[in-house]
Amino acid sequence: MMLMGVMTVGLGMFSKAAQAADQFGTKGVQFDVNTIVEFEFVESHGAYQSTFGVINLDTGEKTPLLAEVKPSDYLQNPNTPSDYRRSPSKPDFVGTPGNTVPQPLAEYEFKANTRYAFYLESTYNGRPAGIVYSTTTQNPGGNLQAKFDGEVFGLANGGTITLWDDTGSLLVKPNQEDTDFNDFIVRAGGHIACPYANNSRSQRKSVGDSAKLAGLKCTGK
Repeated sequence: MMLMGVMTVGLGMFSKAAQAADQFGTKGVQFDVNTIVEFEFVESHGAYQSTFGVINLDTGEKTPLLAEVKPSDYLQNPNTPSDYRRSPSKPDFVGTPGNTVPQPLAEYEFKANTRYAFYLESTYNGRPAGIVYSTTTQNPGGNLQAKFDGEVFGLANGGTITLWDDTGSLLVKPNQEDTDFNDFIVRAGGHIACPYANNSRSQRKSVGDSAKLAGLKCTGK
């Protein structure tokens, strides 16, 4: 069964009032029931090699979800001028699904009433190049390093796009950072069939106990 919206297993489509209580943006990520969200790598730009993941803000535990195995699809000299576009003459280290990110799909189960955020951890030539967060409070100076196009309502309506800016601090001075928010792009929800749709109750238990799954929501279409 292909879901066209966000579903609560055994309870049907959850209401807009319930969506309003959830968070999926720069203030944090939180759901009122255990929730599985699916993620798809869209594209990346820049000389860094990055990993996108989820951090539990209550425990500090980080879970990587989507990882680049190289900075871009094709080897590029970082000293070559770039116009920050997909221009053949001045490419911007373009990374695509199946190439720079061999495994472009992932999912994560968010536990009910638990505070989360996303992170983007980068390296350059094997050297740590920093980590930025989707919540401004986690970033130095309260900087905005991620934008959400759709937030929680987008999850069931074609997906929420998360656009990242990794700062490029190892390559450029702070006053030269481009802040173009295209360094790593992820779609959340709205694109994969819910893996629990039409499954038997016994099959669902393999993912978690029945008490948890009674309130499980899936995104996808």
